[in-house]
Amino acid sequence: MDAIEKRARELLATAYEADGMGGRAGVIRNPNQYMEKPDRRALGCIIAALTPPEEPDQALLVSMAMLVYHGFGLLSPEQKQSQLREMRKLWSEVMGRGYYSPDNRERYVAMLAARPEVP
Repeated sequence: MDAIEKRARELLATAYEADGMGGRAGVIRNPNQYMEKPDRRALGCIIAALTPPEEPDQALLVSMAMLVYHGFGLLSPEQKQSQLREMRKLWSEVMGRGYYSPDNRERYVAMLAARPEVP
């Protein structure tokens, strides 16, 4: 079970608990138990809603590039493409597809603690 499915199961189970259906919430949380068709459908919808897109919206990349470099519109086509490639890298990182992952979080936190003191 991946992180998205785990989160989806928890959201659905919490909703059932709020409705006083603790037994059904337990079934939802346990991936080894059989779920009724409406629950499977609801879980599938939540997973779809939580799943990020495979590709970034080009307009989003342009917006990001303009935020970082306000003169983006004045760049040559080659320079724009270079900036968009950099924004794609940032987007991938934010979406959890870059170097960062929860598995190596502690490594990045340790980098902050290891930084030299600034006079």
